[in-house]
Amino acid sequence: MKNTLLFALIILINLSACKISQPKATYKLQQAVLNNEPSSVKKYLNKGALINYKEPKRGWSPLLYACQGGYLAIVEVLLRKGADPNQQSELDKVFPLQRAASNGYLEIVELLLEYGADVNQQDSKHRATALMFASLNGHSEVVDMLVDNGALLNVRGTRGESALFIAVSAEQNEVVQKLLAYGANKDRPNIYGTTCLQKAIELQNNEIINLLKDK
Repeated sequence: MKNTLLFALIILINLSACKISQPKATYKLQQAVLNNEPSSVKKYLNKGALINYKEPKRGWSPLLYACQGGYLAIVEVLLRKGADPNQQSELDKVFPLQRAASNGYLEIVELLLEYGADVNQQDSKHRATALMFASLNGHSEVVDMLVDNGALLNVRGTRGESALFIAVSAEQNEVVQKLLAYGANKDRPNIYGTTCLQKAIELQNNEIINLLKDK
């Protein structure tokens, strides 16, 4: 009888040692994401970590950090467990889809869209879309995927710059060609009255000048 009670006591002590508080589990989850440790992410989610918690420094969620880092396996785990693909950060006001698109993570972009990310969401700071971010950095395959999933071509940011204008300004020739082929408006100026063609002339980019003149 004594041995049975002693064994039960040992089991209870071990179980208690395994339990961690929700704040600690949430902190550990964030660290596991930053270190790209999918198994640890699963572990701390099972221990009660808050999946949509925003850390206090930047107001980024675990999903946002995973999308920024390009951690596909972690993104998949988080989305499957209920992470919000449309949760905006606090400091820089960006969304997971925008960070994935900006960095050219095609598979993550696809996964976010499958889980309901809004393809046309605009950040609260610059009114930028995922298409604008992808265009800025020349990720032509991401541009294709976003457009195929309903991205609006002629949405404009706070300075009146569309994805096409941004691509011209960044001299992303391939993206400029794609956006023109999709039917992007090349004539609408930004708030300063500058058109895409005028910007290309300013940059002396003859390839883009010719692309704009041909359309």
